[in-house]
Amino acid sequence: MEYLADTVAIVRHLRGHPALGPQAAQILRDADAGRHHVYLSAITLMEVLYLSEAKRVDVRLDELIGEHESTENLEARKFRDPVLSVIPCSKVLGVPILTGDGIISESSHAQTIW
Repeated sequence: MEYLADTVAIVRHLRGHPALGPQAAQILRDADAGRHHVYLSAITLMEVLYLSEAKRVDVRLDELIGEHESTENLEARKFRDPVLSVIPCSKVLGVPILTGDGIISESSHAQTIW
């Protein structure tokens, strides 16, 4: 299956953070094993850059890009508008979002998994 991971999901996955939702954690582990395909939006890449430079996360953009380049199951998607939030990206791709964000989860505009 295919999914779109938000910033929190991918950062927590890369760090093995216990606060990653159990379903999202399993999907991301399965993606690492080649059983799922996970997309990242350009806004997620920009957020990781901003948050790492602000010392709010310990995942650097080059590390995330290296992870992306080392596997076929993690793909950064570029859209005509690079600052699309995860909901429009999810709509364009037709995939659920791996997110624990309450506002996104409560939205009727996207399917979410955490």
